[in-house]
Amino acid sequence: KPFLQTTFLVMFYSAALFLAIGTFMISANGTTTYGVILSGFLFALLLECYWCCQLVDRLNEVNTQIGILLYSLDWPVELQYTKATASRYRQARSSLLIM
Repeated sequence: KPFLQTTFLVMFYSAALFLAIGTFMISANGTTTYGVILSGFLFALLLECYWCCQLVDRLNEVNTQIGILLYSLDWPVELQYTKATASRYRQARSSLLIM
């Protein structure tokens, strides 16, 4: 978690810095071929930042949903081993080990 927080923080502020520098360069130089290419790069940078933030939000939501499902599992019923429920016991136990 700390690595991802630092990475996205650096990515966000570097994107903001690039946007500020790019906007200044486009406004100072006027509309040129370089300005059009730079604005396309800045748009791609914003889009990438947005997609990464959306991905992290979705991963956090899925993580929360998995936690809720695991904590709401009826543990004593699912993990009782009998010959009749041996397959279900192994399935529940392997699922919990994966989590």
